[in-house]
Amino acid sequence: MATYIGALIRDLRDSYELRVGEPLTVARLAARTGYSASMIGQIERGESLPESGTRVQALDDALQAQGQLKILWPLVQRLGHRPIDELSAATNPTTPSYRENGPCALTRGDDMERRHLFQLAGWGLLAQSPIFSTGEHVRQMIEQALGTADDFAADDWESRCTNHMYAILNQPPAVVRDNLYVDLTNVQQKLKLSAPDKAADLQRIIAWLSVMYANVSMRLGDYGSAHRWLTTARHAADASKDLDMQVWVRGTAAVFALYSPLPITNTLTLARKAQSLASDRATPGLLRAVAAEAQALAVMKRQREAEDRLHQLLELAGQAAAAEEFSWTDDAVWFTASWVYSYGAEVEKAQEARDKVLACAPRYQSTVNVLLHEALCVGMSGGYNEALNIATAVMSDLDPAYRTYIMLHTARLVLNTVPLDKRRTLPALGDYREVINARTQT
Repeated sequence: MATYIGALIRDLRDSYELRVGEPLTVARLAARTGYSASMIGQIERGESLPESGTRVQALDDALQAQGQLKILWPLVQRLGHRPIDELSAATNPTTPSYRENGPCALTRGDDMERRHLFQLAGWGLLAQSPIFSTGEHVRQMIEQALGTADDFAADDWESRCTNHMYAILNQPPAVVRDNLYVDLTNVQQKLKLSAPDKAADLQRIIAWLSVMYANVSMRLGDYGSAHRWLTTARHAADASKDLDMQVWVRGTAAVFALYSPLPITNTLTLARKAQSLASDRATPGLLRAVAAEAQALAVMKRQREAEDRLHQLLELAGQAAAAEEFSWTDDAVWFTASWVYSYGAEVEKAQEARDKVLACAPRYQSTVNVLLHEALCVGMSGGYNEALNIATAVMSDLDPAYRTYIMLHTARLVLNTVPLDKRRTLPALGDYREVINARTQT
């Protein structure tokens, strides 16, 4: 439990800049909470625990965690440094005399509480878990009692993944996250119990679900979580031996890197690694990798190279079979074109690409982002005040539940088109900053 709450504190600190608008170093967190920097490091590594509820409240306030640490604290107090494996042994009803014997013995009064907690901890979904808040754990126990527990084939799981991808494109990310939690829990349990000849299918599904969870984490501004889920997705894809899935996971990671706090050169590296792994076939993963490279080159002001990659993408898209379950749809090519031409200040080509996206993709994510591409294009063309006005209007019109950090990242790129010496004189700057710095609903 110490490791869990420490990792959560680290995640909250890592994501602080994107959530709040300013970086939070270890030293600054220490100063705000009365700890030394070395003690904060020990807590984040799970080597030490906060010594009181007052300290936990101070950490929660300093990290703007909205009560996440405070909710966890009573459980952490009871369980301290005990690892999950020990809790498992302590609550295993199939082991004779499990309460009375061995190093993990529990008092009889704590048994049911710990058993319930172990289910939650074993799934890795503590505190405000949708597994519990939606009653999913009760539903699963009822299905087991009835002997009708979910036993979906690979096709059924693929259908679920397709539905999740549709939801990501059309629903608020916080809503999608809860449903992904539930299916990740279910498929993890299936993998543990699966026959060897079924493992590869389930590993492929885990890779797919993990990428989508990373997608939602990116949209919610939790970049630490997104990075870890992408790592899990890569491991699962590699274990499945499915080359198309391996390339898709890596190509998607390259796209996500465009919207992360990392240097843009990371996107270029990830995109080229994904392409080097790909076969000659035009798969959705290869398309995503080429698209990410084109967009990265445009940001780096290497416009000729960016357009060369865009033309390659257009050729590959003509060869690829439709694969909407991997979120690669007809508008994805034009979305990339909109980005590349906007950065090149090629007004007519950028407008044509935007129109094609809007004509075939009424989904809110694509719509908002290509409208922000228009602001980028105007800014790159020298219309700095107008660019900020466009970005302000686009973001102001969004319902807070649909306002994602990917959109915010694109909106912040608009300001990057304005030279530093011209920013203070722009009338639109105040409203722009007010809208961009408004809190995003999670």
